[in-house]
Amino acid sequence: MVAARYVTELVAAFERHAGRPALGTGPVVLEFQEVLDAAGRLAGVLAESGIGRGSGLACVAGTNRPEVLLVRIAAHLLGARLTQVVTGPALYGLEFILRDCRPDLVVHDVPVPGTGARRLGLDEAVRQSGRSAAGPVSVRARDDDVARVTYTGGTTGRPKGVASTFGAMAARNSVRPAGWAKTDYLSVTSLAQRSGGRCLEQFRAGGRVEILEPFGTREFAAACRRLAPVSTYLTTSMVYRLLDDPVTARGVPGLEVVSYGDSPVHPERLREAVTRWGGRWRQGYGTNEAGVVCRLSPADHDAGVGARPELLASVGRPVDGVEAEVRDERGAVVAAGLTGEVWTRSAAMMSGYWGRPGMTAEVLREGWLRTGDLGHFDGDGYLYLDDRAVDVVMVDGDNVYCVPVEAALARHPAVAQAVVVGRHSDLTGEEVCAFLVPAVGCGPSPEVAGEACDLVERALARAHRPTAVFWVAEVPLTVRGKPDKRRLRERAAAAAEAGGGRA
Repeated sequence: MVAARYVTELVAAFERHAGRPALGTGPVVLEFQEVLDAAGRLAGVLAESGIGRGSGLACVAGTNRPEVLLVRIAAHLLGARLTQVVTGPALYGLEFILRDCRPDLVVHDVPVPGTGARRLGLDEAVRQSGRSAAGPVSVRARDDDVARVTYTGGTTGRPKGVASTFGAMAARNSVRPAGWAKTDYLSVTSLAQRSGGRCLEQFRAGGRVEILEPFGTREFAAACRRLAPVSTYLTTSMVYRLLDDPVTARGVPGLEVVSYGDSPVHPERLREAVTRWGGRWRQGYGTNEAGVVCRLSPADHDAGVGARPELLASVGRPVDGVEAEVRDERGAVVAAGLTGEVWTRSAAMMSGYWGRPGMTAEVLREGWLRTGDLGHFDGDGYLYLDDRAVDVVMVDGDNVYCVPVEAALARHPAVAQAVVVGRHSDLTGEEVCAFLVPAVGCGPSPEVAGEACDLVERALARAHRPTAVFWVAEVPLTVRGKPDKRRLRERAAAAAEAGGGRA
């Protein structure tokens, strides 16, 4: 059988760029051949521990350290089924994940709950690999093998394992934008999620990766100046933090390319960032289950801060090789301008939810994937997301979509960030609750809350106006960096019992 193209092409890139700098954290930088040799030796240690093609391997790390990438490459060489977790204060459900992914071996550098699987310390694995000599690297993975089981954030329930084959990973690679190697890539988000894949694509293009851990606005700015020119992937919350820091608010010298897309960004704040910092901006809309579906290009961002401001609220147009449609409850395609569920089809889609055939059948329909996102296309083929299907607030039987409400609230100059959830109401079935973060130099006040809610009513409709407002210093985030709406719903519900939060 033919080895998986996703892995063979990665190995070929390491060999082709031997001698060039590849991976670093601060002053320590490994060259391409050194990374490949280290991953090959680590694959040998994992093989001695019983890991081979089709084996389950879990890697749990406490920080975004380079060894996390080495484990990923080693697992791909072996054709193992990899689940990676970088722990943090927002992580929950680790024991469930480690049981659900059914690993044969857990490699870890932090304490992990007992699940019956064999364990190997990450530092011990690295030490063992350092005692062996580098040899020829072989690729055992095949296109149809499951490469990764990646767990969703679990904000609406238990995390779900998304199984993706090596063939799907290759298809996802094919929709990456060109030009990755023209800058160094500064990795500041979880290597177990988006940033890990982006690092591998940077290697594939012959570019260098530097890992910044933990993320801090001043440290990020210093790294950008030192490595210039730099590309990076930022979560929406990171963009906001950089905008709110006086040192980075007006610009980040050396930062040339910014990708983002983990959660909706408020258009006015995006406009601030694009106009203040310059550079090339690109947004990718996708899901664990689907890969990248749409992309808002640098040219779209330029138009958005110019003659077409509405584009800054869009997630772009479908990428090559990906089909996307908006459908109603019956599965029929709706016209442009009408809201429905986003369905997508491509070779990059997941093979299914790990160990959940019933749940898989609910979202995979005749080759199409139901994303659970609600949105609409405009006449030019740009997709606008209105909400998650599970996040719609039903007020007197009418759908209230959270994203437009959040955008309207954030237009108030004293509001830095707004997140909207629903909670039970005896009067209207559900009611709209808003969590607001005050802008720098502004304090929370009932007057500002009322003015922000007035903006919602004027921009949308009376039913969209929040009936409960909570001021918070910061919005809690999931391990993936998204607003943790599960925790916010719990807080809103608890406040209802105590009679608090009324606007």
